[in-house]
Amino acid sequence: MKPKIHSRLTRLPLGAIKPSGWLGEQLRRNADGMGGHLDELEPKMIGTPYTTRETFEEWGTERAAGWGAEISGNYWRGLIELAFTLGDRELMEKAEKWVKAVLRNRRDDGYLGTYREGNDFFDDYNAWGNSCGMNALLDYYDATGDKEVLDAVHGCMLWFCDNWKGDRKTRYVGITITECMMRCYAETGDERLIDFCRDYYEFLARPENDLFDQSIGSMLSPELHYNSNHGSALGNHLDNPAMLYSCTGDEKLLAASENTWKKAKSKVVGPHGGITCESEYLAPLGPIVESEYCSFTFTAKSLENLGMITGNGVYFDDLEKLVFNAAEGARKKDERAIAYLSSPNQIRAAIDSSYAANTHQVYAPCVPVACCPVTSVRILPEFTRNIAFLDGERLYLASFAPCSINTGGLRLDIDTDYPFDETVIIRASGEGAVRLVFRIPEWCDSPSLLQNGEEIIPRRDGSGNSSTEITISAGETLKLILPMKVSVTRLNDSDRSSLYPVTISRGPLVYSLGLPERWQGWAGLPATPLPEGWQWFNVEPEIPASGLDVYDDMGMRSRLISWNPALDEEISPDDIRVVRQKTEGYPWEHPPVKLELNGYKAPYSYPPYPTRTLEPYTENGYAYISAPMPLTLVPYGCTALRITCFPRARHADTLRFKEK
Repeated sequence: MKPKIHSRLTRLPLGAIKPSGWLGEQLRRNADGMGGHLDELEPKMIGTPYTTRETFEEWGTERAAGWGAEISGNYWRGLIELAFTLGDRELMEKAEKWVKAVLRNRRDDGYLGTYREGNDFFDDYNAWGNSCGMNALLDYYDATGDKEVLDAVHGCMLWFCDNWKGDRKTRYVGITITECMMRCYAETGDERLIDFCRDYYEFLARPENDLFDQSIGSMLSPELHYNSNHGSALGNHLDNPAMLYSCTGDEKLLAASENTWKKAKSKVVGPHGGITCESEYLAPLGPIVESEYCSFTFTAKSLENLGMITGNGVYFDDLEKLVFNAAEGARKKDERAIAYLSSPNQIRAAIDSSYAANTHQVYAPCVPVACCPVTSVRILPEFTRNIAFLDGERLYLASFAPCSINTGGLRLDIDTDYPFDETVIIRASGEGAVRLVFRIPEWCDSPSLLQNGEEIIPRRDGSGNSSTEITISAGETLKLILPMKVSVTRLNDSDRSSLYPVTISRGPLVYSLGLPERWQGWAGLPATPLPEGWQWFNVEPEIPASGLDVYDDMGMRSRLISWNPALDEEISPDDIRVVRQKTEGYPWEHPPVKLELNGYKAPYSYPPYPTRTLEPYTENGYAYISAPMPLTLVPYGCTALRITCFPRARHADTLRFKEK
């Protein structure tokens, strides 16, 4: 008998939600690109660590097995999710082959990871890396019902219970093994797993062990310290206490997760929805502060789990902002490369453009430590799976994207161009009926619903969801309209420079001034030479030739380029025009909605051959401006180079602008 789980919502089986429209095209591109092939590009790093325990030794013998477990495990988790989400037979067979090979490596004592005899089995990365691979196996079990797989993972978790008990635990990312334990507990009811999870948090509660502010006490504290934690680790860990709450009912655990995200949103979540970092550790907000792609995937996973556990629509608001902006804006549109680090204002994505490392902003399918490329495979299949949940006897529509949802006898087809468009059509076919509720996004003030020609005005309840329950039967169609308003905000960068630049959004999308891009392919510096058809890319801005020498050219730069604008500090949504256009093809390449507004040409410039993306030069947050400049903004996710945070314009001959 399965235990009681204290979660508001329940996931549908993996594969019950099938993508269509732009989402289906993107996942298909992923399958043809990195998603279907990373194990072939880097076999020792990605393909074999769990199957043969062969790892990329150039990482160093002490860490090779741990890095291999993390990177390979995350890839196969993404591959399994992608295969069953698409229903791709070839990828499903590839997943099955990997799963069977992993299970053949099971030791007599139950251990199932990448570490071999002679390795340090108490290495922090054994638990962290192992959790990645075991979650992949649990996803396979969820899709297939193969009990042999569940039994194997359960046995591996008991190995950790037996061998990592007491003080044989680690202080950094080892705590993530508890995610697998709680997933196993939900299927088996084995209390030993929950006892281990409780004990791990008691271990972290000791001051000498709470080095990364991951104890329940630190998570409940109002403080969040910069550089105290790895950005990706924060994103990955923030839902773990809430998951333990779902197994125990201990409200303090849920409060710890919710408070951690509240703190993160106030201090380290940028205008694109991603966690900001310097050298991958938490950092104050700013236009050029980077975010690691791993943190996008891990934070999205945590938001999905928090939304499922609480039923609170705000987590799905935050999820959409992250996925549609930060995550899309760091992907090459053919799904054959991503940027390890990216930022809201980015005039280059190339060698030396990153403040962390000289290869971290290039677009590449596989870098020497390929943690970000493999996690990029996971994020969209996981988003697809979390579009809808069961809420008791009801179906809860948490996010919006083109897809079909199989509820058993009834199928719901979601026809929409969301997030670009505000209309969502829901068509029911098959047999029976379903009671439907849905999230009302925080940014939507006046949603409406048409059923059988009758308009219904849904009301938002205290959790950001509709309080209106609709029954939809086979043959019926619903039309949901979520009017998208334009909003103007100022980035709270007070912990960094107090420049308060202006950002603009419409609905779930952040808008940017896209810069003209020049993609330059090259061999790159991968651990294994890339085969034909795969490249690294430097992305440079197209700068008009002036015909001047380099020094005179620098002085002319502000007159020549069209991406040195500032915005009137008092700009309002009424000053911004929404332009809808009929476009053909993939919307992340051909955006159907743009924003037009008037800015001002500012005298700041960039060096003609910059090595890094630089913030615009301002005085107390203002740019003294000259000529008006018409601007056209596109969704952040449609860009690789962009300006998202605009300096505030100040006219030299007026005092109407307020000092901060």
